[in-house]
Amino acid sequence: MCSTLAIAHENRGQEFLNQKITLKLENKVLESALRQIKKSTSVGFIYSPQMIGVDRTISINVQNESLKEVLSKLLTPLEISYEVSGSTIVLRHIPKSSLISSHTLNFLSITSQLEKTVTGTIVDEKNQPMPGVNIAIKGTTRGVTSLPNGKYSIQVPNGNNTLVFSFVGYLTQEISINNRAQIDIAMNLDMKALDEVIVVGYGEQKKESVVGAITTVKVNDLKSAAPRSLNNVLAGKVAGVIAVQRSGEPGYDDAQFWIRGISTFGAGASPLVLVDGVERPINNIEPEEIETFSVLKDASATAVYGIRGANGVILVTTRRGTNDKPTISFKYETGVNSATSKPKLVDAPTYLELYNEAQLASNPNYVTPYTPAVIEKYRSGVDPYLYPNVDWLGLMLKPNSKTRRANLNISGGSASAKYFISATYYDESGIWNGDNLNTYNTNAGLKRYNFRANTDVKLSKNTELKLGLGGILITSNYPGGGSSAAIWNDIMFNTPVGYSPTYPLADSKSGFVYGGVNGITNPYTSLTGKGFATEWRNNIQSDITINHDLSNLVNGLKVSGKFAFDGYNFHNIQRTRANVDTYIATGRAADSSLILNKFVTGNADLAFAKSSGGNRRIYMQANLNYDKTIGNHSISGLVLYNQQDYQSADANDAISSLPSRLQGLVGRISYSYKSKYFFEYNAGYNGSENFEKGKRFGYFPAYAVGWIISQEPFFHNNLWLQYLKLRGSYGHKGNDQIGGRRFAYLTTVGGGNGEYRFGIDANNIFGGRGEDQWGADLTWEKEVETNLGLEVRFLRGFYLQADVFKRHRTGIFMQRNSLPAIMGLQNNPWGNIGEFENKGVDGSLEYNKKIGSVSLALRGNVTYTKNKLLNDDAPDWKYTYQNRRDKRYQQPFGLIAEGLFTSEEEIKNSPTQTFGAVRVGDIKYKDFNGDGIVDSFDEVAIGNPSTPGTMYGFGFTVGYKGFDVSAFFQGAQTMDFMLGGTGWFPFVEGGIRGNVNANAVNRWTPENPSQDVIFPRLSFGPNNNNYRSSTWWQRDASYLRLKSAEIGYTLPKKLTKKLNVNTFRVYVAGFNLHTWSGFTFWDPELGDGRGSVYPIQKNFNVGVNINL
Repeated sequence: MCSTLAIAHENRGQEFLNQKITLKLENKVLESALRQIKKSTSVGFIYSPQMIGVDRTISINVQNESLKEVLSKLLTPLEISYEVSGSTIVLRHIPKSSLISSHTLNFLSITSQLEKTVTGTIVDEKNQPMPGVNIAIKGTTRGVTSLPNGKYSIQVPNGNNTLVFSFVGYLTQEISINNRAQIDIAMNLDMKALDEVIVVGYGEQKKESVVGAITTVKVNDLKSAAPRSLNNVLAGKVAGVIAVQRSGEPGYDDAQFWIRGISTFGAGASPLVLVDGVERPINNIEPEEIETFSVLKDASATAVYGIRGANGVILVTTRRGTNDKPTISFKYETGVNSATSKPKLVDAPTYLELYNEAQLASNPNYVTPYTPAVIEKYRSGVDPYLYPNVDWLGLMLKPNSKTRRANLNISGGSASAKYFISATYYDESGIWNGDNLNTYNTNAGLKRYNFRANTDVKLSKNTELKLGLGGILITSNYPGGGSSAAIWNDIMFNTPVGYSPTYPLADSKSGFVYGGVNGITNPYTSLTGKGFATEWRNNIQSDITINHDLSNLVNGLKVSGKFAFDGYNFHNIQRTRANVDTYIATGRAADSSLILNKFVTGNADLAFAKSSGGNRRIYMQANLNYDKTIGNHSISGLVLYNQQDYQSADANDAISSLPSRLQGLVGRISYSYKSKYFFEYNAGYNGSENFEKGKRFGYFPAYAVGWIISQEPFFHNNLWLQYLKLRGSYGHKGNDQIGGRRFAYLTTVGGGNGEYRFGIDANNIFGGRGEDQWGADLTWEKEVETNLGLEVRFLRGFYLQADVFKRHRTGIFMQRNSLPAIMGLQNNPWGNIGEFENKGVDGSLEYNKKIGSVSLALRGNVTYTKNKLLNDDAPDWKYTYQNRRDKRYQQPFGLIAEGLFTSEEEIKNSPTQTFGAVRVGDIKYKDFNGDGIVDSFDEVAIGNPSTPGTMYGFGFTVGYKGFDVSAFFQGAQTMDFMLGGTGWFPFVEGGIRGNVNANAVNRWTPENPSQDVIFPRLSFGPNNNNYRSSTWWQRDASYLRLKSAEIGYTLPKKLTKKLNVNTFRVYVAGFNLHTWSGFTFWDPELGDGRGSVYPIQKNFNVGVNINL
């Protein structure tokens, strides 16, 4: 309060306040009054317009009064205080809680003499005023920020004190006051921030010189509440990446992702992923091992990868050692998983009531055995073996499962040798609920061990050797009765009333036997009674790189070579039985014991089966780099040769056993003038075995330009815009992925009996036939991409990066669709026929600010893509609106639902629907073509594909002293899916089979003839009218998810010193914590029509991180 209500007592200040002025204003803003006073007295003002409210209306009329009296009349009603500092008056808003009585003013006046005011002006490297700079008194929490004109004023206790000036992107400065009342300062740019290095294709570049569309991900963003698979972190984190997770099963929960969406309907739509320059998966890499993570999006960035770069490239480099003393880091966390959402199924009484209703709706003469009295027995649980009420999901699934993760890494080194070593253990169990009676584990689960060791050795002044070694060992466990997907399907195919999962039987070894009925698999049997499967997966990664500086021969010239060998193998053991003893209860004997009918005799012992396989990859690379600056001109170049040899150890035929090889040349020329104008040329010249001799190599060039406008002289006086860069690129890319076919240009021939028939009796004649017919002109997919980009730093803390792009791909490898059957071909030939377009925008916005002890970081990004299938060689449909061309890839088609029929008269007066008998309560469809009937020709494009067209994310991190809080939200838009299948459509299978979703109670009935229901009238068996793909069943799968959140506390230094550690942090974190969506039946990201998928998991963790 002293600083808020401080009153100047210096004589010079009193002289200013005694000046006489005249001021007359009526209904003017406060800022006008301050300008008038400044003009009349030559007194300057410092204030925050927002804090004091300069746009508030005032009226004042004074004649020849002192400035002190005028300020009192003008400012006191507005709750504004003032303080005189030299010839400047500092204005501040008085919080209501700080208003005090006049009796305390004398005390404050005395107290204020123990402090003094320090003022000054802050400018940047261009001598322009800097607003928003943090000024703090060292060792205290007291601080202020500079005003838009760069001026500041701060109350400082008397004595020897130091002011700390800080701003994001500038070097922090500490200045001793030394009894000075005015301290002006020029802030200096943090050159480390300016010289940030970005990993690009086959090299590195300073961020300012990058002219391609490249997004980098901060490693800490990958570590925050990280799940097992790194793939699952990418959604919403990276501008330009579209990702979806379709399962939560341990080991099989990897998200699919695409860079800038899907750009082909051919075989290969996934991006190329390189780890330390070698093609390797990233799903099982530990975040603690990662140094940099870059996403290459446009042709300029990916052209150097030629026929492998068409779908974008992800570059990951692992951590290396440092020239410093050893640093040991240990991290341990443990947590619980649970489903984000699960489908809800009806109980037995509800099932039977709906069953009766459906039967009677289909057959009014139906006589049900499930009378109200019988249904009551299912409801009461009087005899759960004869009248079961089975909650299959509750029986089969645990409410939660456990995870553990531990990482230990050490890094350090000297000028001659550096090292980084990391080891990680990860353990995740599934949510299947076993019976604990077996000596083996039937739950889904995964244990993973990661190891990495990177060493850099300086062999001589000009030569460096880099060694990399990584290992990933995975042990997975699964139920022996089938995959998780199969067990989920069995759950949906069963009912709550068919039988009890088990029956008591004292004569059995376990005290119970399994229940069941003919034609339906008991999912509990598949989970607990049919054994288990275990799989071991081992992946060893190794690489060696030699770098040599040739500057003694040619200044700026370097040469390097890389050799990498990766080996992968898996071994699967299955101990399973095909059947178990299965019974059905048919009644009770006179002594009340169950009468059990055994209808399946099982296998006594577990059978043994195994499978194994693997592959190995050899990669070699040699390159020359040149980098030279002469005056204002900087030029760099790259020439690189690489080759890859990949061989599978589990080939099924002679062709598959042959090694798969790639070769290529890479070139790059980069030029800049005054670090302001940039030009870059990239090219890949690559060959693939998929094409015949003479056509195996392709040339893929790309060109890019950039202009840092903020470096121009006319830009120097811009106060709110600190950095502005424009860039653009145009280039060609290729894709040789054509569905895994080897030597695809060769036509294959088969044969056998029945290939030809002759004579009246049509006798089968042995002969040959043409099978896959390719054509000698087979080549790669080709893509042309244009990209325009913008990078802006503004308002001293904001950074915006945005790109707009267009991709046009031709020559997509596909089978001909337009050839008529009368041509007599066994199979239609294949060729480069397809054509595809994809365009969109992506961008990110960051904001970083530090105010005293509080640090704030905001971030957000968005990706929007819209693709179009231009040619799939399909003949026109009868009605062109049904053509798949010129529509989005995987565009759903269906009927347009107009509600439910409400009367027989409405049915009679409506267009005839040709999908079977129509009754009141059935779905009414639009006659789109107006021909008076509703049939398949009225199916049109409806909704969106199941892959999102828009993905976004935003979040924040706040730090205060040792505390930190962060949260990140991720969302997806323009994605739909169709409800349907057993488990959603009630009684579609007929008989007592097929579970019923709990939403079926929200249905049309004669008693509730509402249009606002989820289900039309119930029916028994298939209903061709109601269960068609239509807008009635299509659902918007858009969602917003609290993807991650974390709260941490780092112990203060004085305490960690006592513990002999550098840092000690504890935290709680979560992943997939909450989802907001208009679709609430199950997790919308699954994209499944009945929810019969292992649910996506949310995770809560507690952990500790210690650095020594």
